[in-house]
This record gives sequence, structure tokens and C-alpha cells, in this order.
Amino acid sequence: MHKQTQNILIVTTSADVFTTIREHFISKDVDLVVIQANTLSSAREIIKNSTVSVVISDYSLEDGICVDLVPVLNKVPLIVLFDEGSEEKFLPVLNGGAFSIMVRDRKNLYTESLYFFVKRSIEKTIQQIELARYRVQLETIIEERTTELIEIYEKMQENEANFRNIFQSAGDCMIITDTEMKFIEANEAFYKQFDVSREYLTSIDLIDFLMPEYKASIFDRLSMLKQGTPTGYLEIQIRSMSTGKVQSFEVNSVPIVFNQKGAILSIIRDLTERKLMARRLFETIIQTEEQERTRIARDLHDEIGPLISALKIFTTSFLESTDVEKKDTLAGQIGKIARDLIDSIKTISNDMSPHVLVNFGLVSAIKGIINLFSDDINISFSNNISEMRFPITIESVIYRIFKELINNTIKHSRSKNIYIDVDFIDSVLLCNYRDDGIGFELTQSLNSQAKGMGISNIITRIKSLGGEYEIHTSPGNGFEINFAIITNPESADAN
Repeated sequence: MHKQTQNILIVTTSADVFTTIREHFISKDVDLVVIQANTLSSAREIIKNSTVSVVISDYSLEDGICVDLVPVLNKVPLIVLFDEGSEEKFLPVLNGGAFSIMVRDRKNLYTESLYFFVKRSIEKTIQQIELARYRVQLETIIEERTTELIEIYEKMQENEANFRNIFQSAGDCMIITDTEMKFIEANEAFYKQFDVSREYLTSIDLIDFLMPEYKASIFDRLSMLKQGTPTGYLEIQIRSMSTGKVQSFEVNSVPIVFNQKGAILSIIRDLTERKLMARRLFETIIQTEEQERTRIARDLHDEIGPLISALKIFTTSFLESTDVEKKDTLAGQIGKIARDLIDSIKTISNDMSPHVLVNFGLVSAIKGIINLFSDDINISFSNNISEMRFPITIESVIYRIFKELINNTIKHSRSKNIYIDVDFIDSVLLCNYRDDGIGFELTQSLNSQAKGMGISNIITRIKSLGGEYEIHTSPGNGFEINFAIITNPESADAN
């Protein structure tokens, strides 16, 4: 199957620049479609009316500068082209929302690096599409599991006596009706939820308590149930039989045989608390994902970006130079930058998923941090957990807390010593961290977003595990934090 074409928009007034980039890109990948806009306004129209994968723009055009496009890009990456000698404009452009920058050299060697950035941006977009596809697959699996649950309810028909025991002891509301929705039986949970009696249910028409907009759907499902077909879950609103209050419920109905007659078993669950919990969970997931994206983007920008830019500059100088001695010097510098680049990528990758933590546990991971910073400060570590393993979520959070604390100490505290202690006592993981630095005013630091972000992150992570914490610090008196998390050890195989 042919690959899907990708539209690349180049915003420039230079026909030579457009032609050079277009010819290079097409020679590399015939599925790239390169189009040109001469102004920002025409670029906005193209972005509005077409699917654009990447935008490449000159810094300045007749009707504005490149970052004026950011509000209409909707996450489409923006790569900005600069002429040599424009370094003072790099940082404002990146702060303005550009994905990357590129310096045009006179020999047009920049086009190869530009092609690399474009392909990487497209691959990232494709990965996002794949994630959406996986979500659809997950939803399909959930639907399949729902069908399995319905089959379980059908099997309960085989033994009416056992069914009655389950029916009365169930925590969910259950009601049995005939195929015309006339009341037959309900369990105690139903009576309690709706605050009604059996006599009352016998005397009323149940359909009257459904909101009007759901009645047509209910009658359609009754027709399916009469034919012996389970209907699956349906979210409806029911008016309280005693108070008149309207609430949302999830209803799942299946055909059964009750007292040797065809009947309908409906299981009714109150959605009020579930919707609240789902919303909180969704908000937490989104917030965590955004924080992680921001961190990765910051690491790539602060560590990888400058190294790649420097590598390009030295490589260009190497290619243009005819002095053998200068070439040797440049080659050495290029090699050093390449090694630094590899080390930075390894560090970022390890931050995303520390293999020592996953494979060997919390103690080994903390010792790894200590080794990493051993040249900068003296760190003492004691513990009683040895090779004990805990749930990976807890290990990961504690690992990242200690790493952030050490990083904050080295950057800001002027400490000479750090002391870390981790103990497991009576299902509680006790963690202590202190340094002998200059300390700070805690309340003022937490209220200042710029200075308190690290401590705020640490507190949030502890709370996410249901943990408790204490912080002791003041100017001139160092810093100490104690936090405790309730947990139990797990086997290494479980992790």
C-alpha cells in the first residue's frame, strides 16, 4: 500500500529557497508534497483549508514574523529558517512556540538537517495517530468484556434458588419485570436506593418514571429482550419515585426465566459517584501527560538542541575549511559534541524509564543517583529494605522525588553533605532526606512559582500515593523532608 502523502508548507518570498528545499525533499521522499506561501496571511489560509504536516518559515515576512503563525498551527510543528549571523533571534523564536530553528548556509547544506527535522516531526504525528488507534482497540476490548458479563448473567438462570440468594445479597439495584415492564420483584438495594416499598411498585407503571426522551429506546430494547437478545448497557435518567429528583443511572437488561415464565432482569447502577471519579481520573491523567511532555520537551530543547546546533556549525566549518590542522581540531570538537549528544540522549531516556529501577529495585536506583552526583557532593545513604521490591508506581515516584531533591540541593543550597534514609516498618515506607545547606523560607518559596515549582512537584507526588509529609527548613538551617507511604513488598517477578 502506498504511503500517505505529507504536505510541507514553506513560507518564504525566495523562489530559490523554496526550489532548493523542494528538490531536496522530493529526492529523498516522493510522498512529500512541498507547497509555498509568500506571506503569513496566505499561509494561514493554506493551514486553514489543507492538512499540513510541517511548516517551514523565514523569520521575517512582509506582514509579520514567523511566530505570528503559532496561534493557528494547532500543534503543527514550526521550523524557522535564519540566515547566518542571526543568533540573537533564536531564543525569542523558540520561546514563541517554534519547534526548531535552522541556519541557512551558503552551500545549502542545511537542507539535509532540515529534512531530518521534518521527518521526525511527521513520525511524531503518526505516533499520535497510532495512540488514538490503540485507544479504539482498548474500547473494543472493554465492549467484549461487557458481553462476557452479560453471558454470566444468562448462566445464572440455570439455578433459580442460587439466583435468588445472589439477587437479594447484591449491592447493585436489581429489578425483575415482565416483558411489558410490569413489576415482579426487586432486591433490597433497589428498595433502599429509590426509597419505595414492594406494594408501591406493584401499584404503579414503571415506565412513567423514565424521562420522556428515553422511552423510545426502552421500547426498542424491550422488543430485543422479548426475542431473547441481551441489550447491553444503557445510560438513562430516572425520576425518583419518592422525591421526584432526576438522577443518571446505568441499566443493563437481560432476558431470564423467573418462576417458569419469561421475564427481564435489569441491573441499575447510580452513575453520580462513578462520573465524578472518572472525571477526576481523566483530569489527573491529562495533567500527568502534559507535565511529562513539558519535561521531555524542555530536556530536548535545553540539552539536545544546543548540541545539535553546535554540531551543525562545526560540521559546516569542517566541510568549508581547507586547512588540514584546523580540520583536525574541528574533527576532535565534532567527536566530543557527538559523545555529549549520545550521553544526553541516554540520560533523557533513562529519566523516562530508569532501567536500574525496573530491573533491580529502589535501593540500586538510589545508589545510581548517588554515583551520578558523587563528583558534586557527598551523599550518605542508609536503608533496611535491601533487595525488597515494592509496587513499581511507588518505587518510581520515590526515585524521582529523591532525584529532584538532590538536583535542587546541588543547584541552590550550597550544601556539602546530603543524608538519605529509607526504612520499611509495619507496612509503612519511611523516607528522610536532609542537607546542610543555606535553607530557605518555605512559605515564600511555595508561593513563588519560579522558585517553588520543585517543592510543589514533590508534595504533589507524595500526595498522589496517599502519603504524609513534613518539611523543616529556614534560612541558614539546611533543608529536611520526611514522608511516609503505606505499602507492602512485592516479589521481583510482580514488578
